[in-house]
Amino acid sequence: MTDEDRLLLNDLKTNTAQLFSLFDQLEREKKQLEDTVLSLKNEVKELMQEKTDLSRRHEQLKVASQILTSEEETREAKQKINKLVREIDKCIALLNE
Repeated sequence: MTDEDRLLLNDLKTNTAQLFSLFDQLEREKKQLEDTVLSLKNEVKELMQEKTDLSRRHEQLKVASQILTSEEETREAKQKINKLVREIDKCIALLNE
């Protein structure tokens, strides 16, 4: 084997070692990226569930607000009617005097 062959063989060994090192590095990076993708998919799933829950809660609050408004309006109407009845009673009392 000549010196030139030995140099070529050493270059080939060096390049092969560099390729394996780069391959290992890329494999690790790929694994990290896959883990990141999985983590982000889980986060998206959780956020979608939270969005669904919040939407449902929002609808419930809207219905509750409508019910409370209706009850409050009913209470106010009853108070107005009671006030009118008291005024009518006063007028009748004045007429009876």
